[in-house]
Amino acid sequence: MAVNVKTSIVNSDGQVTTGVGVVYGVIASAAATGGLWQLNDSTDDGGTDLLHGFAQASSQSFIDLSNTPVHFNTAIYADIPGTNVTLTVLYTE
Repeated sequence: MAVNVKTSIVNSDGQVTTGVGVVYGVIASAAATGGLWQLNDSTDDGGTDLLHGFAQASSQSFIDLSNTPVHFNTAIYADIPGTNVTLTVLYTE
């Protein structure tokens, strides 16, 4: 069965979805200093962190969750402290 996966590119705190979602992958890219990132199960920064990581300076990495997608029961919210990390979130609603 095919899944219609959407993408959202975020480089600061903000909503990926406004409702329930399933994450199938994340691409984390970092500029000169890198930094932490989190995906919260909420519509703001107050929810439970379901995915998190550290993007190394001047790098890009792909986290493949297609075999074990992560379910967000409220919404998908990106928490990116600082300004050096960009996330591309692959998800369905």
